[in-house]
Amino acid sequence: VDRNRITQDDLITLSVEVSGSKSFASVNMDPVKKDFVVVSGPGQQTNVQWINGSMTSTRTLTWTLSPNREGTLTIPALTGTVDGKTFRGKPIQILVKKTSNSQGNEVFVVAEIDKDKAYLGEQITVTYKLYKRVNISIEPFQMPEFQGFWVENLFSPQRLQYRTVNLKGVKYQVATLGQMALFPIPSDKHAIPSLRVKAQVELKKKKRRRDPFFDPFFDSFFSETTTKILVSEEQAISILPFPEPRPFDFNGAVGSFNIISNTDRDTAKVNEGFTFTISMKGSGNLGLFSLPEIKFPDQLEAFTPTENFNKDVFRDAVTGTQTWEYILIPRVAGTITIPRIQMSYFDPNEKKWIRTQTNPIDIPILPGEKSAVASSGLTKKEVELIGQDIRFIHASSSIFTEIGKNEWPRSVLFFYLASIAIFIFPVLLSQVTGYRLATEESRQIRGALRTALRELRKSNGDPFESASRAIYSYLKNKLLLPTQNLDPARVEVLMEPHLSEDKMKELTGLLKDCDAGRFAPEGLEREPKILADTTALLKEMDRQL
Repeated sequence: VDRNRITQDDLITLSVEVSGSKSFASVNMDPVKKDFVVVSGPGQQTNVQWINGSMTSTRTLTWTLSPNREGTLTIPALTGTVDGKTFRGKPIQILVKKTSNSQGNEVFVVAEIDKDKAYLGEQITVTYKLYKRVNISIEPFQMPEFQGFWVENLFSPQRLQYRTVNLKGVKYQVATLGQMALFPIPSDKHAIPSLRVKAQVELKKKKRRRDPFFDPFFDSFFSETTTKILVSEEQAISILPFPEPRPFDFNGAVGSFNIISNTDRDTAKVNEGFTFTISMKGSGNLGLFSLPEIKFPDQLEAFTPTENFNKDVFRDAVTGTQTWEYILIPRVAGTITIPRIQMSYFDPNEKKWIRTQTNPIDIPILPGEKSAVASSGLTKKEVELIGQDIRFIHASSSIFTEIGKNEWPRSVLFFYLASIAIFIFPVLLSQVTGYRLATEESRQIRGALRTALRELRKSNGDPFESASRAIYSYLKNKLLLPTQNLDPARVEVLMEPHLSEDKMKELTGLLKDCDAGRFAPEGLEREPKILADTTALLKEMDRQL
């Protein structure tokens, strides 16, 4: 090695040199990785000398190593082969001293945490920062693995933004390398791991007397740099026990929450679906726990809920609203009560258990025109619904078309070929008049309504599914969304800045009717005019957008 006394942010060079060989050595470096990180290597170098008419050659392999920790570390005896022969080296001891992140250091990395004691599920915010007093450049790095934590990324800078701070009377420039929200989960060890960043650090030159033959202006063009591995200190986290006794309805929620529930209508008819929504708003480990099991009345048929989380991106704490939407279909007439939903959570700020709950909801169910059992003879216990692609059989007859009747004639191919030539004309026109063709995105936006209406006209199957697909397709093209896999709750969030309140209610109501109609065996009374209502709504929305 080039030296055997270093600090944690220093690098050492390990060399394996073989004389008189025909090839480079093959070295097993796995034992080295216990106490060192291989930063780079192996590099190869060949040296040939002629002495008194005889040639000698030396082949050298080099690795750059960074220590994993402080203390006396050992590079074990390396083994390898060269020219078919096996060799074994000798162990080398390296003394690694702790790097002190003090005002005497020119550059260092620290991990700042808001607390070192926490409950399971309580948020710990860790921020990695880079402090410097000299010019440096850092290479791309990766955040460490946070074992024992569920991780939510809060901030990842596209490029470093420095600001000036005063640290113990010394001015530094500091930049944030990343910020994460950590939630402890059951594990044997909880610690904030070290972040390792490879940096090229400019060396300060000693001042010298003015040289009349050399202008110091040129010093800035020939500055020297050295490679450093900046390592933050590992920090242990103590896990606090929950106070006893734990509530029977505690399901792992830690933070501050409020839960409410509502339905999209006050009354419903037999076999007519409606939406039951549960909303949980607050700060904490949202996403790490589930709702208590809901026991709906036997008169209600409940489908797997749609889950959505709307995060508040402007806060460091994981804050937002998590919703669950159930499609419920009553099977008998009368007043049905949706039960109260309650759960307990632990508030780490108050250090006590708190219970939040919804109110029970009474829904009057009016008789429908037909009975679900009489029309289809099937219930959910007899037919398992897989996703949304298998629905109750509709009583209305299907429409069949003759194969090949709607196929395009071959003459259409001629018009496709002719249309290619048409693209040449706008290019020539733009050069003459300065007219610029619309971009693909603008064409997609302008053609959103036309595409949606074309899908509605081509519909020959389930009108509810066709209407829902046309609306989501229109929103995808109009707002340039990456996907059209939306739901009414997500649409309401996206369209709130663009639509009036009345139009928003009409849109979400139509989408929920489509969802209910796809599951109800007899559909809804709105079925005969669902496509007409969708067409009118799309045209009105397009005028507002």
